Amino acid sequence: MKKFCLFVAAAALLAACNSESTVDAPPADSAVVKSAVALPYPVSYSSSFEMGNADYTAPIVQGSWKDWETNNLDNMKNWVADSVLVFHSDGSVVRGADSLMAIWKRHRANYTTVIDTIDAVFPVYSTDKKENWVLVWAREINTRNDGKKDTIALMETWRINKDGKADMLLQYERTRRKK
Repeated sequence: MKKFCLFVAAAALLAACNSESTVDAPPADSAVVKSAVALPYPVSYSSSFEMGNADYTAPIVQGSWKDWETNNLDNMKNWVADSVLVFHSDGSVVRGADSLMAIWKRHRANYTTVIDTIDAVFPVYSTDKKENWVLVWAREINTRNDGKKDTIALMETWRINKDGKADMLLQYERTRRKK
């Protein structure tokens, strides 16, 4: 867990850096030393992550975020597994692509406009579980049908199956309502 937290903190720091700055990377032929860290708590899922396949980031950002923003949710079948399991930030759990599409369409109908900003997106790979994940940190400004605006900071953690489709979503949010 400590490794993962350090990784997340490092990714946030890199995302905050100016695009003109440079970071010295180790030479391609240098060995990366990984050491086990004694943690004060047992890790119930995994503490063994490394950078994952960057090709998985585009379908998640295009599908989950761009299609939501443009209200084009029919594209969901292209990037979500039929058996997707979703844990929404409001505590609801949804099983199956058809159920998810129906719920997301109903929820999206509450907004006249959505503006999404992706703050960071990065793929990770759990070496002990042999699973690919895509982590997304983003902000969203929704204008409800009554004209009120909601600003939401979201973190989504998507698991990608062997077919390259999202089969699980863990979503967390912080909401600030504007009057």
